[in-house]
Amino acid sequence: MECKNCTLTLEENHNFCADCGAKVIRNRLTIKNLFGDFAQRYLNIDNTFIRTFGKLFIAPDVVIVGYIKGVRKKYMNPISYFTIAVFLGGIFFFLVQKFFPTAMDFQFTQMATDNADESQKLGMEFGKKFQDISIEYQSIFYMAMLPFLSLISRVVFYNKKQFNLSEHFVINIYAYSQMSILVNILYIMSIWNSQWIYYVSMSNAITLVLYFSYVYKKTFQLSYKQILLKLLLFLVIFGILFIGIIICAAIYLALFTDTFKNLKNAQAMLY
Repeated sequence: MECKNCTLTLEENHNFCADCGAKVIRNRLTIKNLFGDFAQRYLNIDNTFIRTFGKLFIAPDVVIVGYIKGVRKKYMNPISYFTIAVFLGGIFFFLVQKFFPTAMDFQFTQMATDNADESQKLGMEFGKKFQDISIEYQSIFYMAMLPFLSLISRVVFYNKKQFNLSEHFVINIYAYSQMSILVNILYIMSIWNSQWIYYVSMSNAITLVLYFSYVYKKTFQLSYKQILLKLLLFLVIFGILFIGIIICAAIYLALFTDTFKNLKNAQAMLY
């Protein structure tokens, strides 16, 4: 008998491959064992996902530094963990599109539209469209943000030489995935109440900053004073990059869309 994953010759009584560690599968694939495998991987209290999720709150340095130094079986690897974050985001987007189309509209329903002028209506319409796009393409946004976060953290911790750029990527993908999983779970649990989703969304930025600070503090073994100074430097660099992105977006809107033209026309109608 051969291992179906690495073709190593196995004894008939072997349940796992001695080379790659894969489980020996003897039964044909059925719906029952398909869901059984899923439950064993993700719903079992002892599985790596739940262990990783809990440990990243209690002691994120154990997971992150452990993975960097070679602990690869006890906790879920960062790419798989990020995939779960993207998967949960996809579930939330599907539920919003199919069953709860107004789930994210709380802030817009609070605005009086009867007495709003054309520019205000156009602004609300633009905000709604931007929100819909950000939800639909959140996985792409996540992937685009991670290299920037990793580069910024490498610059901020220039005096800490123990981690290279790739290892900073591991730190940030774990931290970002953790917050994404938590927020998407809260979104899905609150999807029937747009006001709750709005509150979760509003607190997301503060929670993200606090959690990243906590991860960096534990990972780099910093004092509260040190992490505060690093956080300020991080926010300054991130703010500069964010302003640059806003400027680029404004240039794109001005040159390739009619957004500013519509705003100008709407303003002219008021006078």
